[in-house]
Amino acid sequence: MINIRWLAVLVILPLLSARQTFAQSKDGAADIKTLPYEKQGGNFSVGIRNTVNLFSDEPKSFGTGAGGSFRIQLVDRVNTEWFADIISTNLYNRAHRLDAHIGWNVMFYLLNPKGFTRKFTPYVAAGHCFDYTSIRLNGEDQANHVRWTAAVQMSVGCHYNITPKFDISVATMYVLHLGKELDADQQPDGSVMIEEHKNAGWEGHVMLIVSAHYKFLKLWKPRK
Repeated sequence: MINIRWLAVLVILPLLSARQTFAQSKDGAADIKTLPYEKQGGNFSVGIRNTVNLFSDEPKSFGTGAGGSFRIQLVDRVNTEWFADIISTNLYNRAHRLDAHIGWNVMFYLLNPKGFTRKFTPYVAAGHCFDYTSIRLNGEDQANHVRWTAAVQMSVGCHYNITPKFDISVATMYVLHLGKELDADQQPDGSVMIEEHKNAGWEGHVMLIVSAHYKFLKLWKPRK
């Protein structure tokens, strides 16, 4: 469940920032678009994210979850994102799957963000994460099958910049596991069998991610 306090902070602060910007413009201050764009290296932002998991080996089973992330921007067109989330999936109404991810991405902006005054900022990203998976059949005294592994991921996404400090992002990420696979397969009689495969395969999963981030501070001052 998303923390209501964080949601309030991420909504109220950008509104206050927008109100201040509007007030400055009304008083005759120069429009931000007419000024040189401030270099973005060192920006630190915190956010929340909602995730929908689409499993390629269980096409009718969709997982949903939530988590948090923060970003540290290196230069104008390169950002990093560090995330953690938990996703729950109902498997054929006969088993339950829980996935937890913690990892990082390097994001490259296809267009110059121009101080994030540009409304839409598309990007591509790639990174690595550690993954915990648990599958348990429904019912009492059922065995809990657990897997710990690592994965690599790549994604495409886009920021919608409500203000230069506040954005809502949508991304599609493909995750490929590097360790053993843990699958739940439905049998002809409707039952579910849990199988482990020691070798890594191409059966990863697709994640659809919607997130909101607010830039709180600069960790360092970029060189001019």
